[in-house]
Amino acid sequence: MLSVDRIVVGSRYIIPTPKHIAGKRAIVNIRSSDNYCFQYSALAGMNLDSVSSHKHKKRASLYKPFMHMLNMESIQSPVPLSSIGKFDSRNSDISVNVLYHDGDQIVPVRTSIFTNQRKHHVTLLTITNGNKKFHYLSVQSLSKLVSTAAKYKHRHCVCHYCLYPFLNDDRLKEHTIMCRQHQSQQIRYPTPGKDDVLKFTKFNYQFPVPFVIYADFECLLEKNESDHSVMHVPSGLCALTVSIFEEHD
Repeated sequence: MLSVDRIVVGSRYIIPTPKHIAGKRAIVNIRSSDNYCFQYSALAGMNLDSVSSHKHKKRASLYKPFMHMLNMESIQSPVPLSSIGKFDSRNSDISVNVLYHDGDQIVPVRTSIFTNQRKHHVTLLTITNGNKKFHYLSVQSLSKLVSTAAKYKHRHCVCHYCLYPFLNDDRLKEHTIMCRQHQSQQIRYPTPGKDDVLKFTKFNYQFPVPFVIYADFECLLEKNESDHSVMHVPSGLCALTVSIFEEHD
């Protein structure tokens, strides 16, 4: 799990959108030369009438007239991830979730307790340039962002807590009842031929026990001619006691 305290968001538009994300047309990377990428991205996610239909959503000037809608009292800019909880408290009609781009994975790192309970729900994606600087992007379509064209050809309802896509809203609601009780997480499936067999390997963590008893039954198979069934009839039993103490082994 990525530590909240380790994310320090970059102050300027210096990080381009990764190509495999840009191709999905699911996010808006707002060009800015100041410290307000969080504020611009939050406003972009609020689907304001005069902004949502605009062709140039990447322009910071488009959002500056609406900055008064965000209460940023005692919140520094650029906004670190650890301060978004304070933003949620200051802005009673907005909830903010944050995702993190990790290689080819999208990982949820911050899920608001007010998710889908307020007038505006905003999902942001953080990307990095590899120099410990992060930049906020506005997620316009969570379905497009977490889905692949080969696997999901239609719009899906995505869980904000684990990013699992569902075919319809009813299934999502059933799932969310349990999923929201846990911290943000990511579902990862095993790779065929690599880690698709689950087995115990941490033998060094085992604790020795003084005694172990191994028991085994031997049975005979008796046929029932009336219904042609077969019954296992015990014919023998063996129990072997093994101990770490030589005198009892």
